Amino acid sequence: MWKWETDEAAHGVIVMIHGELEHHARYGWLIEMWRSKGYHVIMGDLPGQGMAKRVERGHIDSFDQYIKEVKKWIEASYQFDLPVFLLGHGMGGLIAVRMLQKMKLEIAGLILSSPTFALKYTPSKVSHLLSSSLNKVTPEHRFTFGFPIEKATRNEEVIEIDREDSINVTRVSVRWYREILLAMKQMALNKQFPDIPLLLIQGGNDFLAETQVAKKWFLELDLLEMHYKEWPQCYHELFNEPERDEIFAYTESFTRNRLRNIGYDV
Repeated sequence: MWKWETDEAAHGVIVMIHGELEHHARYGWLIEMWRSKGYHVIMGDLPGQGMAKRVERGHIDSFDQYIKEVKKWIEASYQFDLPVFLLGHGMGGLIAVRMLQKMKLEIAGLILSSPTFALKYTPSKVSHLLSSSLNKVTPEHRFTFGFPIEKATRNEEVIEIDREDSINVTRVSVRWYREILLAMKQMALNKQFPDIPLLLIQGGNDFLAETQVAKKWFLELDLLEMHYKEWPQCYHELFNEPERDEIFAYTESFTRNRLRNIGYDV
């Protein structure tokens, strides 16, 4: 876990959860944007990804490992005694929702960026079919997930950096894959969700996640404050897209309005 404190007058904390196969270092631009607006940022690498050492790369024993890890980040955010916002991207959005279905969190708002509630892109049919039986016998068996970098973002600069990134995950275990599918199923079946202000943002041209599944989930909620925004041309990684300044401004307006609603002068 890492903490980046703002140099401005602090009025909130952003806890960020990165997505599948990636790591915290890909969020340098977004971290600095939040800091420039007066927010502390807390983030880490999820088990089996990035520089996390406790679990083999591309593997988890249980989806709950993610929840236990992120809970530590949220608890660390409380030390600032400021409103806390939880931002989950991709699989990080799935983690955030499963957490809120399981436990009470003291947060001022939830931001879901292209949440992976269902996969549009899936591994080969052979890998998918074999994963169920292999999960019972050799859960650490690896296969190539194979999602192309060029389908994650239209930002050529980010694509070039990703091509040279040695700590992005390319091979995953069958247990990881089956745990993700199970978490998606459990999330869809669990209709309980706390009345927390919510912002859901998506790219209309997402090749990884099924955006219509997330939109349907959103529309079935009954919350006092909920916002939905879609950028039709954007791919999965909204905060890496060429429109990211506009996307950040829209997202930051959500947190700023929330702070005003609870009595902060921002």
